Amino acid sequence: MISTGRDALKADSPSSSTPEQPGLQPADERAECIQAALARALLGLRTKRGWSVYDLEERSGVSRSTLSRIERAVTSPTVTVLARVCWAYGHSVASLVAEAEGNYRPPDGTVISGAD
Repeated sequence: MISTGRDALKADSPSSSTPEQPGLQPADERAECIQAALARALLGLRTKRGWSVYDLEERSGVSRSTLSRIERAVTSPTVTVLARVCWAYGHSVASLVAEAEGNYRPPDGTVISGAD
């Protein structure tokens, strides 16, 4: 018997037979570690200057809630937001990302170089 209608769609649906997604892959773990290092670097810049989140909002035009989520590594900044924050600090995006990558330490202790 040939399936038609809703039953045929359900049988062909990849989600109906696909198991749950596996845990984080190595690239995902690296990205999360870099995100955390970037968050620490941004928080460090603000703290070193003695600025409040409100001060940074005024200087960068990025909302306090967004800045807070970025500094807590809850969310990743877009390139535009990162640029606005970096410019408020008089810092280049490239140097901040390089600093974050330099502070990245994978859980297994391997050294990550720019050639990866």
